[in-house]
Amino acid sequence: MFVGEASPARCETISISVNCQLSTIVSSCELFTTLRSDEALQRNRWEQDMISRREMVAMSIVAGMWGRAAPAIAAPPAKIEWFDDRMAIYFARDAVVEHLGAGLKWAEGPTWDSRRNCLYFSDIPANILYRWDESEGIKPWRNPAGSGRAAAGVMPGTNGLCYRAEDDMLLVCDQDSRSIIAYSLSDWVGQPVVRDADRPFNSPNDLVRGRDGALYFTDPPYGLIENDASPAKVRKMNGVYRRNSDGSISLIDGELTFPNGIGISPNGQYLYVTVSDPAAPRLVRYRLEGGAVAARDDRWFDMRQFQRDGSPGMPDGMAIAEDGTLFVAAPGGVAIIGADGVALGRIVTGAPTGNCCIAENAHALFITANDSLWRVRLRERA
Repeated sequence: MFVGEASPARCETISISVNCQLSTIVSSCELFTTLRSDEALQRNRWEQDMISRREMVAMSIVAGMWGRAAPAIAAPPAKIEWFDDRMAIYFARDAVVEHLGAGLKWAEGPTWDSRRNCLYFSDIPANILYRWDESEGIKPWRNPAGSGRAAAGVMPGTNGLCYRAEDDMLLVCDQDSRSIIAYSLSDWVGQPVVRDADRPFNSPNDLVRGRDGALYFTDPPYGLIENDASPAKVRKMNGVYRRNSDGSISLIDGELTFPNGIGISPNGQYLYVTVSDPAAPRLVRYRLEGGAVAARDDRWFDMRQFQRDGSPGMPDGMAIAEDGTLFVAAPGGVAIIGADGVALGRIVTGAPTGNCCIAENAHALFITANDSLWRVRLRERA
């Protein structure tokens, strides 16, 4: 039995009714076939690669723009799987998985703005930043999202986001410049906080802040159109890094094949990184001392257990509650994993799932999954 695997006898599945409909699912995806420009052809190549990488089996195609009606079919019911009684800390038995919207291409990087009570997230292939709030729902917010002037072989757009409340800044993993940019939300003036002009990073992908102000981030090749084979790839490794308070960059790990999502425990003792390697999808845990790695558990949690039922996708982004419980994008949804490495349950979206974040004063979990945005109310503050 893998670390974190639940006994089948303890697995209770609770089906949850979803109060809306998804857009028509088109299983044979031929995206952007009428586009003519070289940039559009590059975009198509990147998207097809992304489909393969994330094991997407379907994409939703919306007729026209947001707000225009598209043919709809009933959404398959979302469900919450319970493997452990500790799920009751966060979820009521009758918890509802709310479907907040569809029609995106690949939703990623959600972060909560506690000043404005809104959510920001990336649609990577569309190169759009979206905003959601309770009154207006999902609205395009920054278009284009990327900083511009992406070099040949680089896919324009943004990925992971992190709101910094103390100075009202949004930290953005910017694929165009292969950097992390801090934008002021008052005037959208940005300054790079992670950038290397001499040896460009591959494509900063996801990020998390430690309580000491350090910034940890992953740097896989996913923003490069040909991934590891891209001529634009300068660094041999796909690294995990730390930006120190003086602005210097330290390498945490240069041995992972496809580092992706990243999170840190509330006490700063453990750093977690998902590896989206089809041969070994897993969660790696590092024990930190003074910001440096003191120990590494390369297979702290094996994600293959969530693939056995045919669920699509790979491990991806994550959020971590104050008690150390992890909410991790996993095959088919979001896995809930105790700080002891035991699988407590899973929120099943039925689709490749990119990321999640704890929000609304720690009483809600927002999930970006394929073309959709979801929300689940949390029972206790996370």
